[in-house]
Amino acid sequence: MRGILFSLLVSITAVFSLAQQLPQFTSDDYQNWSYNNPGIELSTGNIGSGMISLYVDSQGRALMLTSTPFSCQGIDSIAASVRWYTKSIHNANFDLAKTALTLAIDDAHGNPIDSVTCVPTTPGTSNHNLELMLPVPQGVTTARLRLVSWTGNVISSGAVKRALFTAITAQPHDNIKGDVDGNHEVSINDVTLLIDYLLTSNPSGIDLDAADVDADGNVNISDVTALIDMLLQGVAP
Repeated sequence: MRGILFSLLVSITAVFSLAQQLPQFTSDDYQNWSYNNPGIELSTGNIGSGMISLYVDSQGRALMLTSTPFSCQGIDSIAASVRWYTKSIHNANFDLAKTALTLAIDDAHGNPIDSVTCVPTTPGTSNHNLELMLPVPQGVTTARLRLVSWTGNVISSGAVKRALFTAITAQPHDNIKGDVDGNHEVSINDVTLLIDYLLTSNPSGIDLDAADVDADGNVNISDVTALIDMLLQGVAP
C-alpha cells in the first residue's frame, strides 16, 4: 500500500503543478511566447531595451505577443502585472490614450474568448505599471494569453518589458471537504497529509471530517482518490 500511495502522490504532484503554471514574460523567461514582428526577435536584449512594441501598423497588422497553450483548469481568473514602456512620449504626435493595452484569453486554437483593456493614466513618463484582471470562463481548460494594443500606432505605441501572471482561484469557505490541513483551501498539501495519515494512523494536524472526502463515514484510500479527482477536475472550492 505504501508503494501505491507514494506513486500516486508523485503523479498527482507533477500533473497538478503543471495545471497551475502560467507563462511568464521577462527578459530571462520568454520561451513560451511568440512575437509576430519578423524584424524584431524575442531576446533578452530586445525585451530589456523596450523593442517588443505592440501597435497596429500602417498595413492594419496588429503586432502582438501570444503565449503557448497552458492548462487553466481550476483557475477562476488571471491577474496580470505589466511593465509597459511608451518610448515616444516627447513626440508631438504621441497620444497616451492610444497606448491602451489589451490582455486577451483565447482557446487553444487561438479563437478569442474574453479580454480586458487598461489605459495608462500617468503622463510625462515612459514607464507604466499596468494591473489587469481577466476572468476565465467556466468550462475553459486550455487557453492562450495574448497582449495587443488595438488603438496604438507606430508613434503612440507601447512595449512590453515584463508581464507577470498569477492564477486566482475561488475564495475558500468554511468546512470544505478535502481541506485536510484546515487552511481554508484545498491543495496538493492536503493529499500529502491524507496519505501520511493513512500510512501512520496519526491524526495530529488533520481534520478527519474534511478528510472523509467521499462522505462514507470512513477515511481510507478512496478519499485520496476522491481528493485527487477534485484537484484534477478543478472542482475544489
